[in-house]
Amino acid sequence: MGQITEDIYPFKTPGGLQNSVVDGVTVASTTAMPASRALITTVSGTVAVSTIAVPWPGFTGTIKYIPTAAFTGTTGGTETDIVKPIGLAFTAVVGKVLELDCDGHKWYPSYVA
Repeated sequence: MGQITEDIYPFKTPGGLQNSVVDGVTVASTTAMPASRALITTVSGTVAVSTIAVPWPGFTGTIKYIPTAAFTGTTGGTETDIVKPIGLAFTAVVGKVLELDCDGHKWYPSYVA
């Protein structure tokens, strides 16, 4: 028999096996959020978010934000290879984890308020 070379980790997330799952740095909300460096990121500030950079080109999957202030997500951002717009408007709730799923084109929140 030949050697099997399948990827045993088909669903990779930022952080995960190769890095810490929780980013130790709090990121301030901004119109164009930077790519997550870990699965879970603490987000401060109240600036509305309209785009979020993906961790790597072709990324589809989930990131999680822990809000320390109520910020909003607004639709209308422009998609590029590494930046994806918000697909559904939301308001982050302080202390309630906000999961965002990227389908390769837009980010969709786990709740809207």
